[in-house]
Amino acid sequence: MKNITALSSLFILLFLSCTKPEKSTSVQAEKTETNKAVTNVFDTDSVKIHDSLKIDRNLTAAFQSTVLFFPNLKNKTLLDSIYSTANIKLKAYSKASLLAELNLQKQTFYEGTKESLQDWKPDFKQTWNQTSDMKLFSTLNDYMTLQYTSSGYTGGAHGYYNELYKVFDVKNNRTIQLTDVLKVRDAKIWGRILMDHFLKNDLEKGQAKMLLVKEIPLNNNFYFDKEHLFFLYNQYEIAAYAAGPVLIKIPFSEIKPFLNADFRNKMNL
Repeated sequence: MKNITALSSLFILLFLSCTKPEKSTSVQAEKTETNKAVTNVFDTDSVKIHDSLKIDRNLTAAFQSTVLFFPNLKNKTLLDSIYSTANIKLKAYSKASLLAELNLQKQTFYEGTKESLQDWKPDFKQTWNQTSDMKLFSTLNDYMTLQYTSSGYTGGAHGYYNELYKVFDVKNNRTIQLTDVLKVRDAKIWGRILMDHFLKNDLEKGQAKMLLVKEIPLNNNFYFDKEHLFFLYNQYEIAAYAAGPVLIKIPFSEIKPFLNADFRNKMNL
């Protein structure tokens, strides 16, 4: 009888020792999955097309485009805003549907290039091109900043280049507007602030010599990091083409009274 009792106790101890680690392992797995879901919200993949077509004896059309794919972003309104800058609006944003849209844009560019030859044909060999790119520029707290660039050449004295930034709150599924950052947007006040910091930033660039305006207005092409607010002005917006894009950097420490309280709290300013 004593032997039976001893064996029973032994089996119970063995059972408890086996089941306890399984519970611990299960809890750890749940924690890992939770952390993975949080840290992967900014994960991206990309869809690319790089192609060219000989249109005429002297003219080749080249098309290149890259857009990001966000496997962990599901909100349709947020995705619509993300892709609108790339001139894309779809019912669903899968890698296959994005690739199909880029192919459609490519064919549209090729057809437009062919139509242009009805009025004029180059008498020497040249390449007309259309290029666009979407990049994950930065992530900060729940904010994601995307950079959109486009460039091209379709005849004439020079090509074109454009650079845009958009900030998204991925936690609340919305696009950040300038009104979310600044509570004071008085044109006279900001005209002085922007001009002062433009001149400070321009000590070595020489863009001030090509300035086309007397006052620099606020625009919606902005982004921020932990310490600064940035405004980007494209060619001809405030300066000549040769000046290139103009980037103005303003420390948050100098404009705290003009910042929205909610934004200051989120940024710990």
